[in-house]
Amino acid sequence: MSFSIRGMFSNLFLSVLIEDSECIFYGRVVKNKEVINTINAKFTDINPEDIDQKVLDFIQRQEKNYSNIYISLFFNSPYQGALPTIKEEEYNKFHINSDGLVSIKMQNEWSIYADMLAVRRAKNTFGRDSVDLIYSPIALLFHELLKRQIPEKTTLCVYNHEKSVTLSIFKDKKMRLSTFSIINENQPSGDTNFTEQKLELEDITDIDNLIVKEESEASSIDDFQSLDDLLGDDKFQGFEDLGYDLNMPVSQDVEKSVALFGRDMNTFEYILSAIKEFYNNPLYDADFIEQIIVFDNTKTSATFLQYLESELLVETSVYPINTLEIMNELMYEEIKL
Repeated sequence: MSFSIRGMFSNLFLSVLIEDSECIFYGRVVKNKEVINTINAKFTDINPEDIDQKVLDFIQRQEKNYSNIYISLFFNSPYQGALPTIKEEEYNKFHINSDGLVSIKMQNEWSIYADMLAVRRAKNTFGRDSVDLIYSPIALLFHELLKRQIPEKTTLCVYNHEKSVTLSIFKDKKMRLSTFSIINENQPSGDTNFTEQKLELEDITDIDNLIVKEESEASSIDDFQSLDDLLGDDKFQGFEDLGYDLNMPVSQDVEKSVALFGRDMNTFEYILSAIKEFYNNPLYDADFIEQIIVFDNTKTSATFLQYLESELLVETSVYPINTLEIMNELMYEEIKL
């Protein structure tokens, strides 16, 4: 029977999401393996490249209040992706230069990769080595998919955030294509080009590892553990009808409605570009997409969901999720008290 003295004290597990000019915290205080308190905080008008002192002061206050504090960060750098191979020498086939990347093997068949410098910057978000765990949205998408069982059908999965979208296509229960994109609300719909984005990333290299604990671990692909080990014997469950409300109320805020429509259309263009790349590139061994699964961290408009289903002529299922809570649960499982 394992025993840790840390578990006897109050430990704060703090997950962080930084998008655009907002920094959102969700924390759980755990003592003797029981959650005794939760923390929610939101800061606006911040600079993601140079975190405001008010945010740093908040973290310092938490460090004084609790014996141990652990911080996990949603990794939303644009320089990340996943490939249907675990061999670095095969990255070039997908126009990805493996130099300067860190990577993690998934299912021993595919890999999530990240630019090493971007990972280091993320670890230093609130000061040197201030972030304990970094979570890739691609890995979070896969985690949510595993919870509900990977479908037999060729499936496009969408991990939807207000300012970003993550896409993964699974065929025969294997990942074939994945991409992460920052939503540009000012970009006219129709301007999205998946291939151009992919070639752009080749010049800078791309990014992501699921969880990074120490900088020294970023020097070798083999140093990273697999998500399979992290999830352990996660029980599979069949997809269930969550009764997602498709009756969108009429908005009285015209400006907000227009902005939402613009974001939705850009998201649709990202999805359409990824599908075209999947169909047209022989490297992906494509088959017709039979269904779409949306993991929704933001309240996507019902109109968009209906549009997506009608335009692509595929069944669409939506599952509301909370990224901060997902990261917090994973962090608690990973950091053994």
